[in-house]
Amino acid sequence: MARPLSQEKRFAILDAALHTIAIQGLGATTSLMAKEAGVSTGSLFTYFPDKLTLLNELYLHIKSEVAGALIEGFPVQLSIREKTFHVWQSYIRWACASPEKHHTLQQLNASRIITENTRQQSSALFDAVNHMLIEIEKSDISQNVAFVTAVMASLAEAAVEFSMKEPEKSETYISDGFTMFWRGLGL
Repeated sequence: MARPLSQEKRFAILDAALHTIAIQGLGATTSLMAKEAGVSTGSLFTYFPDKLTLLNELYLHIKSEVAGALIEGFPVQLSIREKTFHVWQSYIRWACASPEKHHTLQQLNASRIITENTRQQSSALFDAVNHMLIEIEKSDISQNVAFVTAVMASLAEAAVEFSMKEPEKSETYISDGFTMFWRGLGL
C-alpha cells in the first residue's frame, strides 16, 4: 500500500517553485525547484506528474491567497464604488506585501501555461468579486465588464509598481489610482 502524500512536502514544493520562478522565470527547471524544496526530482513528480501541472497548481495556490485578501472584509452591503475600491486597495496591498508571489503570478498570468480549466477554477475563488462584476455589467457603468476589468487591472499594476518603489506614498497611489479609474468610467 502506498504511503499517503504529505501536505507539508506538497506546500514545500509549491513554495520552492514560487521562489525559483520569481528569480529564474518560467524556464526554471523542476530539478532546481526540487532542490529548493529539499526533495528529489522523483519526489516532486510524485506530487505533480509534470511541470505543467505544477505550474497550474502554483497558479491556483497563489490565486487562492489573492482571493482571500480580496474577500476579507468585503463590503457586501455597500455601494458598487465602495466594493470596487475594496477590491482595488486589497489587491494592491496584497501585491506590495507579497512581491515574490505577485511577480510569479504576473509571469503565470501572461503565459500560455495556465489552462482554461485552471483559469475557470481560479475565477470560482472570487465569488463576491464576480458578483460585483456582474453588478457593474448590469448597471450603467459599462456593458463590457471584461474591458473594465482589464483597465482596472492595468491601473492597479501601475499603482503596485509605484507603491513598491515609494512605499511611503502607497496610500496616495492607491487613492489617486482608484480616482483615475473611477473617473475613467465617467462616474
